[in-house]
Amino acid sequence: MATNPLIEIRSGRAAKAETLRSKGLNPYPSRSRRTHFAKTILDQFSSLEGQTATIAGRLMSWRKQGALAFAHVQDQTGKLQLFLRRNLVQPTDAAENRLGYAETNLLDIGDIIEGTGKVVRTERGEISILVETLRLLTKAVRPLPDQWAGLKDREQVLRKRYLDTTLESASFERFGTISKMVAAIRSFLNARGFMEFTTPILQPQYGGGTAKPFKTHVNALGCDMYLAISHELYLKRLIVAGYDKVYTIGRYFRNEGIDRSHHPEFSMVETMAAYENYEYNMNLIEEMFRHVAVTVFGKTEFNVRGHVIDFGKPWRRASMSDLVKEKTGVDFRLCKTVEDANAKLAEMKIDEPQPTIGEALAKAFEITIEKDLIQPTLVFGHPVEISPLAKPMAEDPRFVERFEIFIAGMECGDNWSEQNDAVHLLETWRKAYRAEDRDAGKFHTLDFDFIEALEYGMPPTTGIGPGIERMAMIFTGQENIDDVIFFPMMRPTVSPLNAVIYGIQESSIAPVEDLALAFEEFESLCRDGIIKPHARNLTVKPHVRLWNAAAAGGSRASGHVEIEGFFPNSVLRVSGFKTENTTAADEKEMLKAIESSLVQFVRKTFSDCQVVVSPATVMRQG
Repeated sequence: MATNPLIEIRSGRAAKAETLRSKGLNPYPSRSRRTHFAKTILDQFSSLEGQTATIAGRLMSWRKQGALAFAHVQDQTGKLQLFLRRNLVQPTDAAENRLGYAETNLLDIGDIIEGTGKVVRTERGEISILVETLRLLTKAVRPLPDQWAGLKDREQVLRKRYLDTTLESASFERFGTISKMVAAIRSFLNARGFMEFTTPILQPQYGGGTAKPFKTHVNALGCDMYLAISHELYLKRLIVAGYDKVYTIGRYFRNEGIDRSHHPEFSMVETMAAYENYEYNMNLIEEMFRHVAVTVFGKTEFNVRGHVIDFGKPWRRASMSDLVKEKTGVDFRLCKTVEDANAKLAEMKIDEPQPTIGEALAKAFEITIEKDLIQPTLVFGHPVEISPLAKPMAEDPRFVERFEIFIAGMECGDNWSEQNDAVHLLETWRKAYRAEDRDAGKFHTLDFDFIEALEYGMPPTTGIGPGIERMAMIFTGQENIDDVIFFPMMRPTVSPLNAVIYGIQESSIAPVEDLALAFEEFESLCRDGIIKPHARNLTVKPHVRLWNAAAAGGSRASGHVEIEGFFPNSVLRVSGFKTENTTAADEKEMLKAIESSLVQFVRKTFSDCQVVVSPATVMRQG
């Protein structure tokens, strides 16, 4: 029976590892003798020339010409050439785990190797290590994807990020930069007297926000617990404990939707500062963004969603009511009844009646204002109805001391003066509580342990909570949150090929196998009755990739869709959609093409099915 080429390659590489062992060489030694990184040698060549150095990393190229060989080794700082002369490379030595020139045929691209020798410049001018000692540190039994083509499939990029960062320097640099951002945030807060604490991720009562939680069970305690949707209430307990400035950089879990700017698991920095109010945090957050911009990136201007954002300029500060009035002419502060407020919404063509005047204002702001807040803007004065944890404004208790950060039309953080009146807060929570919707994430749940702590007295307190991923999207110019999360959440799966290689029953590991089809193949299979929807409710999610090709007289778009509900417990991917030489409305043209072809075909062919089209995920290339 014919085997897959990958299986044959993998077997051949594994056989090389056995050959090395037969020669007394360990293909997986426990340590390296590295003395220098690639970038250090490249940057300091003038002082290192002629000296002996040892570098180690992944073998990314290999070219052998008789008595000469050239290779490139990649470490976390970059690539450096290894130059090998047969008469200079020391012979194989099992005691030293040293690989001789004759045994270099046992090496493959992707192996982790170590080279020791003099730092030189070749006749062609390339800085190199003239190798005297060569060691294999790790034998890679699976080949890397083609280095020139890279990973083309979006799902493979997300599932195998380690390959993406190996092949794409921009991706590698991006995630390294995000790590530096987190370090810069820490240094910024530490320098201002904040103390970092670890707060629990598993919590007996989720709180600090309104989001649907993940629930789990702790066997040792015999009780259910929740993954944190917020760490706010624990930071406030630390304020009660006497620590005036505290923060945590933690993980958050919200069992809600996934789209280009939301992810069920994410990171956030949350602070609490005693004896201050929300105006203190307006200054703190503005200074923090500016600090990260300058410290990590060395600039203050960034291109975010097609807009030039300047973090060096003072941020605009405006109340929610004023912004709505400025845009629509409607001042919700003058509304006397909820009927009057909903009538104003109807005049704005917002057909979503709200239960209170404050919620009507918030809805008007969400629909008419948010997307147009491009330059960094601090929006304050939220209605008390949507802000139960915030302190009401003394001058107008219909509103609270709260502000949100908006950049390039995105909400990037929520901050307020904390409600420290325990009796008032408990009453607010009780009014909102509905036992039947307890874990639906629609209101702040009752946390009596926190109320007790508050009753001992918490000084005036305020906190900020910017999302790390949102900040990373802004500073690195990404439009999809998956591109700033190294390990995005995905449906688990084992490919049929891996099931064969590892000798496992795929269904016992991951019962989901996604199918990918070209649109023409999908049409044919449906028409012939070979495949048909498993469920009556189908969800179609478009994925659009926009290619900049201005030199060719326009731009291009390609895309695929994911259909949920077509097969039980799996996703059907249909590809083959494209437009060429379109105008600035690339995304709309692509979505129109998908709607007029696939969506209409499904609705016509399976008329008893309900088809819902989700918001598209859009990637820009080139």
